[in-house]
Amino acid sequence: MKKTFHSLTVAALLLGTTGVCNAAWADSRSAEVRLVATINNSPAFQPIIWKVFRVDGEGKPVHVEGQPYESTRHVFTISSLKPGRYTAIAKRNGQSERRRDFYVMADTTNKISIPVD
Repeated sequence: MKKTFHSLTVAALLLGTTGVCNAAWADSRSAEVRLVATINNSPAFQPIIWKVFRVDGEGKPVHVEGQPYESTRHVFTISSLKPGRYTAIAKRNGQSERRRDFYVMADTTNKISIPVD
């Protein structure tokens, strides 16, 4: 009897913990986006000015810690974007802007490449 009770207690704890983990995963409503500027289908390895805008809604720039998200690296990652439609703008020194629209779905990792050559 004591062994059965012990087995049931362990099973209940394991199932309860699994339910909590699943609930936390279901509440995670953001995605990771990695933007890569390329030249001749390879990483640019040159300074790139990036701007990222949310398209659905008011089209405002993506903000991180209260500031518009901009970068001057050839590759960078935004670790928590809400699901929706976005536009990334990449500009290499002395060149015209290149744009790419992309969609973000919850709980995904996305790689967006933009040729700047």
